[in-house]
Amino acid sequence: MSASKTTAVNFSSILSKAKSGDYKLPAFQRKWKWTNKQVIALYDSLRLNYPIGSFLVLTSDDGDKLGPRSFHGSGKKASTQSYHESLVLDGQQRITAGLSIVYGLDDVDGSEYYINVKTVIELLKEKKVNISDKDQVQSFCMNLDSDDGYLVPKKKRQDRKGHFDKSKLLWTAYLTEDYQSDLYDIIDQIADEYEKAVVIKVVRQYLKPNVNIQVPVIELGKDFDLPAIARVFTTINTTGKQLTPFELVVAILYPAEIHLEEDVAELKSRFGYYNNMDKNGEILLQVVAMLSGLSPKKSDLPKNIQKESYEKYGEKAAEILDKAGEFLTKSMGVGLDVTDKLIPYDAIFAPLSLALDFVEANFSDHVEVSSAKNKIRTWFVVSSLMQRYQEGVHNKQTKDLEDVKAWMIHGDSHKPQWIASAYISTNIKHASPKGAIGKLILCLLNAQNPNDPMQDEKIGFGEKLHQTHVHHIIPTKWAPKSLKNYTKNSVQTDLALNTMLLHAKTNGDWLNFSPAAQYTQSLKALETESKVKAVYSTQFLNDKCVGLLSKDSFSVEDYNQFIDERYSIVTSKISEYGVQEATASYSEDADLEMESPSIISD
Repeated sequence: MSASKTTAVNFSSILSKAKSGDYKLPAFQRKWKWTNKQVIALYDSLRLNYPIGSFLVLTSDDGDKLGPRSFHGSGKKASTQSYHESLVLDGQQRITAGLSIVYGLDDVDGSEYYINVKTVIELLKEKKVNISDKDQVQSFCMNLDSDDGYLVPKKKRQDRKGHFDKSKLLWTAYLTEDYQSDLYDIIDQIADEYEKAVVIKVVRQYLKPNVNIQVPVIELGKDFDLPAIARVFTTINTTGKQLTPFELVVAILYPAEIHLEEDVAELKSRFGYYNNMDKNGEILLQVVAMLSGLSPKKSDLPKNIQKESYEKYGEKAAEILDKAGEFLTKSMGVGLDVTDKLIPYDAIFAPLSLALDFVEANFSDHVEVSSAKNKIRTWFVVSSLMQRYQEGVHNKQTKDLEDVKAWMIHGDSHKPQWIASAYISTNIKHASPKGAIGKLILCLLNAQNPNDPMQDEKIGFGEKLHQTHVHHIIPTKWAPKSLKNYTKNSVQTDLALNTMLLHAKTNGDWLNFSPAAQYTQSLKALETESKVKAVYSTQFLNDKCVGLLSKDSFSVEDYNQFIDERYSIVTSKISEYGVQEATASYSEDADLEMESPSIISD
């Protein structure tokens, strides 16, 4: 492999090549996403001659396989030019920002950048700067900060001179060599002599971007192949984000005129459950791989997903994932019609969807179908309870699918060992609502179709239900101040067993109420104790729980009894799936993994 080489070039040369299409981007590169604030910070660095970092480009012939595309806003010439000199692997955001500063936007909408001459004049007067004194002006400009508002973003417009005529906003491109004549025209039309002097002596002299700053460009030799490109991109990319397998597959399929990102977005718009199951498209590709009889290991996807397999199975993968999402939502309370936040492990989606597809294809007898689906439900519960997909996921996905299929065909004589040996541990008492076990408990609770204890209406995470929040029954902020005998080391309130589901309005009212105050409000709203108990029962709260929560003085001992009682209720629910409580002491890892954002509201 030929060695890479580093050369120093003008930033303006890089921008020119991006504008012409000589520099392009591989399809897997993330989209343009810098904020206005980040562009302004780059501008500030350019005018002050500060370093803006190095750039990584690829001249390898394999670059043609990566679906070259033009830079955002570079224009029709760049997008229609088939030839490219190099692909930019690192530097997209800085180059795109530079294009918007130096050339403005072409063929896209967005922000362009303007010197606010009014603001500059106000700052000069505030600092009492003599603009005829070069040293004072230079010192003023060196100390000027991007937060001072001298540079502002504005929506693209064709009449850029109109911004100056109406608002004294000077387009940044007018300060570059290509637009010198336009700048002279603007200066000639300024009637106010002080304003004219500010534009000439301050703005034009010290606030222009130095696009001729020298920057290092690292060029990867022509012998770099696709695996080497991926490794280099992964290790050198200065964003600190590794190239994902999905992004590599995007690049590999792009030359075959398959626009994977657009396909996934379209599939998500059509399949509502699937939309909340697959954040970045990787699960869809895992299903395609498994349907092709290949490994679903994410790092293997770039070699396992080819044009033929994707075209054959891409649509089916989305369909069976959507059916799996509907199954988990309607029978296990995962709420995938409205949210992704109750998912214990998304690693189960690929094999479970194939298991359901297997049932549909191989069982017709109602009893057999029901039995097979019950086994799939048990699989879901056990995998969450035993945190099966916390590590070594890809090997388990394929093995578990085959094990469950054998179990469905041959019965309990082929029950998978990892399911047969599962147990319910007191570790549940310490489970966080953000981890797999905690989310399983929330799923089971959501599947109860609970009622709100103030509104007495159905709530939960599901379509057409009221906005629902997860509420700490013993509020985390109330406990340290008001829980009798509370000590930081002896009481943990952020537990799944200390949660219930509430209407958003109820949660807002109860946020820092004592358990007794919550009960009193519920009793006032529902009028009878029996009705309160009936509503609480839909929330895994029995009469003993209600008795503890209604006590005027609630102690640590009461809280521990409450958690013990809640544990018994949840244990009883889980046992419906054939999993029994452990009869001996087991050592387990804490439930610390966080698969998705928190939904806890208080």
